[in-house]
Amino acid sequence: MGHGGCGAVKATIDAKEVPGQISSLYPHIQPAVDQAGPNLEAAIKANAKIQAALLRQSSTVISGLVKGNKLTVVAAYYEIGTGAVSLLG
Repeated sequence: MGHGGCGAVKATIDAKEVPGQISSLYPHIQPAVDQAGPNLEAAIKANAKIQAALLRQSSTVISGLVKGNKLTVVAAYYEIGTGAVSLLG
């Protein structure tokens, strides 16, 4: 689930060093920025979709459950200001 105003995605778009561990996430977020461009909300949503797909595929336990129709992994977007959650297609 991505969330509105995500600092890690914004920092990746800006390509600036930030304190703490967020900079270590850049390589994992960069494909979403490459796909969506500099629009923060679009990049956040793209990242949520990419990470959901990776989770469905990379975990042997989760992928087995998904293939067996016992689990569904979906991407979502959480708007912090309103509390609204929307599922992403």
